[in-house]
Amino acid sequence: MNSDSLKADNDDVFNNENRGYQRSNSDHELHTLKKESNEQLKRLPRSTSVSGAQISVIYEVPSDVNSDEITFAPPPPAASAGYSHNQQRRSTGTGPHERQLSILDPMSDRVSTILVWQNLIVSTRISRRQVFIHKLKSKGPPPTSKRLLHNVSGAITGGLWAVMGPSGSGKSTLLNTLACRLDVNTVVEGEMRLNGAPYDNAELKRVSGYVMQDDLLNGYLTVEETLMYTAELRLPRTFTDKERRDRVDDVLNDLGLTHARHDIIGSQLRQGISGSERKRLCVCMQLLNRPQLLFLDEPTTGLDSVTALDLLYTLNELAHGKSQDKAVTIVCSIHQPQTKIFNLFDSIVLLKAGHIIYQGSRKQSTEVFRAAGHPCPLFTNPADHLLDVITPPKHGSSNSEEPQLTLEQQAAVDEAIVKAQPPLDIDLTLGVDKRIGQMSNITMNPPWHKQVRILFRRSLREQFRKVNIIVTSIIQTFIMAILIGTVFLRIGTTQTSIVRRESVIFFCAINQGVFGALTVINSFPVERTLTLRERASGTYFASAYFIAKVLADTLVQLPIPIIFSCVVYFLIGFQATAGKFFIFMVLIILCSVTSTSLALMVSAICRTTALSVTVLPMVLEVTRLFGGFFVAPSRLPKYFSWLDALSYIKYSFVGGALNELSGLNLNCAGVKVTPVNATYSYTATCITHGETLIDERGYDYINVGGCIGVLIGFIIFCRGCAFLGVRFLKH
Repeated sequence: MNSDSLKADNDDVFNNENRGYQRSNSDHELHTLKKESNEQLKRLPRSTSVSGAQISVIYEVPSDVNSDEITFAPPPPAASAGYSHNQQRRSTGTGPHERQLSILDPMSDRVSTILVWQNLIVSTRISRRQVFIHKLKSKGPPPTSKRLLHNVSGAITGGLWAVMGPSGSGKSTLLNTLACRLDVNTVVEGEMRLNGAPYDNAELKRVSGYVMQDDLLNGYLTVEETLMYTAELRLPRTFTDKERRDRVDDVLNDLGLTHARHDIIGSQLRQGISGSERKRLCVCMQLLNRPQLLFLDEPTTGLDSVTALDLLYTLNELAHGKSQDKAVTIVCSIHQPQTKIFNLFDSIVLLKAGHIIYQGSRKQSTEVFRAAGHPCPLFTNPADHLLDVITPPKHGSSNSEEPQLTLEQQAAVDEAIVKAQPPLDIDLTLGVDKRIGQMSNITMNPPWHKQVRILFRRSLREQFRKVNIIVTSIIQTFIMAILIGTVFLRIGTTQTSIVRRESVIFFCAINQGVFGALTVINSFPVERTLTLRERASGTYFASAYFIAKVLADTLVQLPIPIIFSCVVYFLIGFQATAGKFFIFMVLIILCSVTSTSLALMVSAICRTTALSVTVLPMVLEVTRLFGGFFVAPSRLPKYFSWLDALSYIKYSFVGGALNELSGLNLNCAGVKVTPVNATYSYTATCITHGETLIDERGYDYINVGGCIGVLIGFIIFCRGCAFLGVRFLKH
């Protein structure tokens, strides 16, 4: 369409009929509004209002006429939104072959998924806790639920869809509702159907993908490694390694990431791939299992105009795939796209304050607004125009050339836009014939034990990429072991060694019992959001992730207490017996693993790093206070016995003391003799056997095997609680 015809359309908008349409014989034609016919618009028959809109879905079909014209298939009769083969052929004038190749025709073979919703209402949930807190703070009326979506209806078929609207209009709410990803503090009412049948998150995530607004990725892996691990976890268990690698190469080529396949993703502390490449990598991960439906929440956020356009070109090509297995229905929320991006969408859903103002073909949107009396000016971005019409500037900030609309006038504008669209009753059974094909394409993911192996390899690779942390921990361990060993160097077997012997055993337990906890306190909080996102996509089970991570962390942690034990034991000069040395090492290892288990439990339950580092020091101080050294078990007050029993430091210390003192022979050299008179002198008590100290301190209430068993019990209990926190505490 040349510029002269565009100018003529703009000049004669109120005097001539719209020449951009090819008329249909149906009664559902769109008419432009003349100035004198505005009142007639209000008297048009309409089955719904803005808030309860049964919004029409207008399907664009191929046309053999001039490319400047647009042809629209009329909707079915108001009684039903279902399409039969003959009805569609009569309405479009196309043959069956052309119909089946269309990605915008819901009856096409290219469209594998149809998502329909009717009378959808989403509101916030007021918890009892909020009501209780409100009563404590004030005596006013209790908080009320806020409605996020107001009785909306519609359908998503094939092609590339945009959910548009101003900030706070409900774009992300609608997207998350359809994707079954709403927060637990929301209430959903209404009907949603996937290919004519109700669905839940478990079913939807097996046929769909979801790309979140923020790009959360493992910064220590490369692009190819990330995709390969995702392919192993999400592709069918029948796939071979070659087929997985071919699928990874395929999506890398589709999204233009082949050049960056060996690049590290990067983090805040390490330079990696660009923002556009991160976004495309997130899309790649969701496309690996060839989803039938793909959701994207604000995919252009944080991208410049060039990279945003490049990403949307890619999404448009995916939505118009050349083969059936690559034709993906894509739905993305977007705030205010540039003109080139807007023209890439096939259909749009326009939201305002939780209401659907327009839904249908992108090409028809400006014509509908023109029919409602709001033509798009020349050289204006259509997306900007649509949003400007439904979202007038706030009072005091409007252009002086434009009149300020009242709330009533703006409501009339919105209602005119809705009434300018043909009515359509939503058919919840739409696409039911596609359900057999949908279910037949669902394949089984890898079994649980294979998920554990894959996640274990991924965790190990991630740990080994943190070379600086591992090297620092080893150097720190050597330094502390040498310092402790030299301070208590060659402790000997004199009477003065008794106090020093107990002191150094307790200090060894404290050192490994505190350092181990501090190294993992940030473990779960850092990965929490990424893990929840991967689990929401059906990538793996929570138990598989937890076991793999715990095994990998423990394997990396084990060398630290082993190195510490080997250096400290011989520098101090404990009993040079192989059995006692290995028992000492086992106790130090168990003390270190118990401390990390405690830290994992705290971090999993507290969920954030800030809260975890607040709670953990208090727990560590309690275990140190009741560690058996400051207050011996024989002198402990009865009312603190329960805290004493919960201190893992005590079992490490008591076990180490029993191991070292049993069988220990002490000499009395250097014992002080105090003369009383010429015939009598007082000699200080000389302890010759370690068992005497064991009886005096009360260490014999338990044996070394009991201490080891209690520490193992602590590890199992703490890690069990940590798993429950990871599994069930999602918000």
